[in-house]
Amino acid sequence: MNRKPINTREDLDALAGTPEYDEFMAYLKGTLTRRVDMAAYPEDYDNTLQPGDTGYVAPDWQDVEDLTVIERYGLTKTEVLNHA
Repeated sequence: MNRKPINTREDLDALAGTPEYDEFMAYLKGTLTRRVDMAAYPEDYDNTLQPGDTGYVAPDWQDVEDLTVIERYGLTKTEVLNHA
């Protein structure tokens, strides 16, 4: 199938009521967070250290909100979350 790219809010709005619209909104919902390593590493931390090595710091992966993708399309978090 040859789909037209969705580059703007207008492209997305043109698909309203179609399965492609629902699929893209589900994709956008998945972009609302990203995983970030929040561990505090010393300035001179050796990234080659492995678990069990002296001085090893375990990553602390946390989900953080990131609205940059939906804002690119002119959408709000509420619009994305309220889409069924």
